[in-house]
Amino acid sequence: MSNMEFTIEKESLLTNLKIVEKTTVARGIQPVLSNILIVASSDNYITFAATDLDINIVSKTIASVQTPGKITLPAKKLSEIVSKLSNKPVVFSLNAETNVVNIICGNSKFELIGISADEFPQTICEEELKDKECVEIDLNPFIKSIKYTAFSAANYENRNIISGVYCSISKENIEMAATDGNRLTRIIEKITNEKDTNISCVIPSKTLQEFLRIASFVNDEKLCLIIEKTRIIFKTSSMIMSSRILEGEYPPYKQLIPQSCEKNAIVVREEMISALERVAVMVNERTNIVKFIFGENTLFLKADTPDAGLGEDSISAEYTDEELTIAFNYRYVLDSLKIMESEKVKIGLGGSLSATLFRPDSEDDYLCLIMPIQIR
Repeated sequence: MSNMEFTIEKESLLTNLKIVEKTTVARGIQPVLSNILIVASSDNYITFAATDLDINIVSKTIASVQTPGKITLPAKKLSEIVSKLSNKPVVFSLNAETNVVNIICGNSKFELIGISADEFPQTICEEELKDKECVEIDLNPFIKSIKYTAFSAANYENRNIISGVYCSISKENIEMAATDGNRLTRIIEKITNEKDTNISCVIPSKTLQEFLRIASFVNDEKLCLIIEKTRIIFKTSSMIMSSRILEGEYPPYKQLIPQSCEKNAIVVREEMISALERVAVMVNERTNIVKFIFGENTLFLKADTPDAGLGEDSISAEYTDEELTIAFNYRYVLDSLKIMESEKVKIGLGGSLSATLFRPDSEDDYLCLIMPIQIR
């Protein structure tokens, strides 16, 4: 039995734990899934891995390895311990017979009981990716595309195709779209993709939200994507993440986007957010309905709950068509307004029951289509 031992800087240890920690399973059938796999290699690299069997994350960092070895440790306890250590080198030493790891940092000493690494599901490694077809794209447009769409996918509890985000990559663009049946978000961003390959797949929104969280720890400018039949792999210089992809036909969302709108309004984004948040205090919490009344150069917002009262507000709007009243779940409107970065927002309207288009009044090729609610 090998007894692993290594020394690692506290900050580096903490960062790597933050990257993998959220992918563990708190209470599962297999206790080892709530652990993080730690592997110390003779080349002075430490890899940290976690999986919930849908997503698999491996992160690596440099350390000083005295004795190579591997063990899995409880994610929650390990993170709690490390976050409270003083900023000094941390020494890990494993007794392979008992699976107990001693963690020493300055005057602090902890003993943590692990589970043998042999019980951990197979993790993904760089070796197996060497011969695979990789599409390299710019990381920032990919991150932005996730931010602008993934929030509007359906809840991932139902493994339906719409709990995923449609992602298509061509030579010059990345396009992402998400819908939960009540709203649709779509973005097209410019990228440079050296390989002239067109790929498309549906990625669980949970995977993309997780990638978004991890990306804040990544310093690379490029991201390598490997798309296989049933899984997608994201690779940067310091981490690899794999996830299953959703199978099935994504709804033909492009047909839902109106080419032009009968009526159009332009409002100042920040003003609309503030007014909506004020009025929303009085919404019925079950329905979240706010009425939008477009009048001449004004947008009135109105929320009323029969047993609680009423809230009204108005902002100026560039609008000259006939008066129109339309009701929305205000949260859908707020979600999309808050991620846009433009000063003004264009609102494309049809009738009081047609889907309404919200888009930034800027170069951004982004739109959010929201279905109104019928008011009795």
